[in-house]
Amino acid sequence: MTPSLTLLRKALARPAARVSLIWLIGMSAACALASVLAPIDPLEQDLTHTFSGPSALHWLGSDELGRDIYSRLLHGGSGLLLTALIPLGVSLVLAVPSGLLAGYVSGRVDAAATFVVDILFALPGLVVVLAIAAVTDNNLTVMAIAFGVLTSGSVFRVVRTSTAAARDLPYVDAALVSRLSRPRILARHVLPNVTGPLVVQAVVQYSGTFLFLTSLSFLGLGFSPETPSWGQMTLNAAQNLDQHPWLMVPVGVALTATVLALNLVGNALLEALSGHRRPSQLPARRRPVPAAPVGEAAPVSDAVLTVDQLHVSYPGQDGSDRAVVRGVGFQLRRGEVFGLVGESGSGKTTTALSVLGLVPPPGRVTSGRVLLHGEDLLRLDEARLRTVRGTRIALVAQEPMAALDPSFTVGSQLDEMIHLHRRVRRREARRIALGLLARVGMPDPAGVARRYPHQLSGGIAQRVAIALALSGEPEVLVADEPTAALDVTVQAEIIDLLLHLREESALTLLLVTHDLGVVTDICDRVAVMSDGRLIEEGTTEAVLLSPAQEYTRTLVAATPRLPADAGEERNWG
Repeated sequence: MTPSLTLLRKALARPAARVSLIWLIGMSAACALASVLAPIDPLEQDLTHTFSGPSALHWLGSDELGRDIYSRLLHGGSGLLLTALIPLGVSLVLAVPSGLLAGYVSGRVDAAATFVVDILFALPGLVVVLAIAAVTDNNLTVMAIAFGVLTSGSVFRVVRTSTAAARDLPYVDAALVSRLSRPRILARHVLPNVTGPLVVQAVVQYSGTFLFLTSLSFLGLGFSPETPSWGQMTLNAAQNLDQHPWLMVPVGVALTATVLALNLVGNALLEALSGHRRPSQLPARRRPVPAAPVGEAAPVSDAVLTVDQLHVSYPGQDGSDRAVVRGVGFQLRRGEVFGLVGESGSGKTTTALSVLGLVPPPGRVTSGRVLLHGEDLLRLDEARLRTVRGTRIALVAQEPMAALDPSFTVGSQLDEMIHLHRRVRRREARRIALGLLARVGMPDPAGVARRYPHQLSGGIAQRVAIALALSGEPEVLVADEPTAALDVTVQAEIIDLLLHLREESALTLLLVTHDLGVVTDICDRVAVMSDGRLIEEGTTEAVLLSPAQEYTRTLVAATPRLPADAGEERNWG
C-alpha cells in the first residue's frame, strides 16, 4: 500500500472523518446533479406561496418571492463548490514548483522566493479582492485567481519546508549519486514526501476559500444576483430573520456542515500524517587479489582511483574554516578492496563522500584531487559529475533502509536506475533488475521486487542497496559502513557477497568501516585515519599485525574478536 493510501486509510479510521467525507461526497453529488434532483426551477417565483415552510410542494419551504429553497440550495452550492477550486488550483500551480525549487536549491533562490511570499502575506486579501472587483466590473473569475495568488504563500511554505526536510534524506542523496537529474529527483523522490502535508494544506485552504467566496456572495460581489448562491440566501435569511427564522435553517445547516466537514477531514489527515511514517548462499569465495609489498605505492598506470592531498573544511562559529579532512591521499588498483578505518569523527565518511562530490553543505573541499582514471572529479561541474556517479563510481550508503525510497517498490526503484543508466526498455530493465537481485543472493527476486522497503529485513535491504549501486555497472564501489547495522551472521553474508562481486567483475571497492574484523576478512590494503589525517597505510597484514603507530595499536587492541591467527586464516604472505 502506498504512503498516500496509508494516510487516507488512517485518517478515515476516525468516525467523524468518515461522516464528514460522506457528507462532502453526498453534497457534491447532489449539487452536481441539481438539474436532475431539484424539482422546481430555482428562479421560478410563486407569489401565492411566499415564506412557506416545508411542504410536499416545497420540501424546504420557499423564500420571499416564493422560490423553492431546496432547488436554490442545490444550484447555489454547485457554483460555490466549483468556483472554490479556481483559487486552490492557482495556489497549487504557483506554489508547488516554486516551493520545491526553493526548498531543494536553497540559497538565493530560497531567499528571493521567501521575500515574495512575505509580501503576499502582508497584503490584505479582502481589500485587494474588493479593489479588483471595482476595476474588473465584478468579474468573479479574475477575483478568484487573484485570491489564489494571495493565498499561495501558505502552500509555498508547506512545500518548501517539506522539501527542505526531504532534501537531506539518504535516499535522495542516493538518487543524486545515481545520476538522476534535479527535476527527476524532485518529481520522483521529493514530491511524494511533500504530498501528505500538501493534501492536508489543500483541504484546509479549500475550506477557507469556500467560506471566503460565500462571504463575497453575501456582500453581493462576484456572483450574479440572478444566480442562486449560499451567500445570497444567507443575506435574504438574515434580512427576514425576525419574522421568518426558518429561512436561515436550510442554508445555515448546509453551510455550517460543509465547512465543518472540510475542517474535520483536514484535521483527520493532519493527525494521521503526524503519526505516520534467510538469503541463499553464494558460491564459495575465491582467494583475494594479492596485495603489493609493504610500503609500495600503486603504479599510476594501475591506479583506478587516486585521492591526492584532499582537504575538506566546515565553517566554524567564528566564521573561519575548520578542517575535518587534512591532506588525505591514497590509491586504489583495479579489483582491490581498500579499507578506510578509524573511530567515529575521524573523517573517513567525509573522505568517502568527497570522492563522490557529496560533502554535505556547508562543508566543502578546499583543495586536493580525486582522480578516476586520471580525470579529476573535483573539477567537474554538477552536470558532468552526474554522468560519472552510478555508471563509473557508485555508493552503498551506511543505512540501507534510509537509502531506499519508501514510496516505491524495490523493483520500481531498480527499473528506474537501470533504465536511466543503460537506456533499455522497461521490460528489459525489469529482466535486468531481477538478474541483479539474483546476483546479490536473493532467493526470490520477483517477490522481493514487489515489496516496499519497510517490508525488508536489514540484510535483504542491504543486498537491495548493493543491487541499486550495481545497476549502472560501476567500476568503483564506495561502501560506507555496509555491515554496521547488521547482526554477525548477516555481516558475514554481506562480506561474502562483496568478495564475490569483486571476484566476478573485478570491482574496485573502497570500504569505510570502524570494524577491524571486517577489514581482516575482506580488505587487501588498509589506511587508518585519526583527526582528519591518514596516519598509516599498508597491506592489511602489515597494518593489523605490525602497526607502526600507537593509535593503530590502540584500535587493534580495542577490537573484541580480532583473531590471533588471522595470518593463517587469510593466508597472508
